[in-house]
Amino acid sequence: MLAGLKDADDVNVAHLRKLVAEAVGRGAEVLLADGDVGDNPDEQETLLGVLTETGLPVLVVAGNREVRAELDAAEAELRKRGAKLWDLSHTRIADLGDALVVGLPGTMDRRLLHADGACAYVQKDLDGLSAYLDRLPAKEPPVVLAMAVPPRGRDRHALDFSDGQNVGDPRIAPLLTARRAPFGIFGQVWESGGRSVDGTGTPAVEGAQLYLNPGAADRTSWPLADGTRVAGQAALLSISGRRAAVETVRLPQPVTEVR
Repeated sequence: MLAGLKDADDVNVAHLRKLVAEAVGRGAEVLLADGDVGDNPDEQETLLGVLTETGLPVLVVAGNREVRAELDAAEAELRKRGAKLWDLSHTRIADLGDALVVGLPGTMDRRLLHADGACAYVQKDLDGLSAYLDRLPAKEPPVVLAMAVPPRGRDRHALDFSDGQNVGDPRIAPLLTARRAPFGIFGQVWESGGRSVDGTGTPAVEGAQLYLNPGAADRTSWPLADGTRVAGQAALLSISGRRAAVETVRLPQPVTEVR
């Protein structure tokens, strides 16, 4: 799971290529890009190309920056080169065998859009998603809800804590149940990256309910809500039966010699 790919300059692309290789080396079988995948078609084609060049299936969730028509064009170019890529704006459900990845693209409020032509979901979209999840037979594989927007948390340990407050969407919380969506991937709030919580919002790295924010993958040293800084991170979500586990993926930091 990677979010916040951001910049397509040579240095960041080289960094992302190493980060993706680290995730693949740990056993990743599917890659998911969760928002901020570039601000124009050239950037999007380059950044998503880092993921598709692995040969693995790639799922994409648009956030508040991607212009729909431009992202479609960039993805079409990658598919012409043989990329196995599905955009969860169009293919809303991806059956991975052990899990159903269900996507809800866009941001929660049009005032948060960073470009004309980017998308925001509305209450009708949430209602339709809720109805779909309720119709799934209990025997179906568990659902992983993939969104760029995190749910509204309750405290500083949540996936959406930024500048002293929780900034996520409170309407997402009813979807995050053991019956509807026991697992979830959320981005956008980079200050809370590298976190995962259980169904009660308590920090956890495994369980029957698990929700995570992989953090920003780009190489910028990002200040986190706990006072630390991280220059690029991703997450590996493993699902076995009705339980999941997550591990943070970071590149080794260079050792600074102290004299």
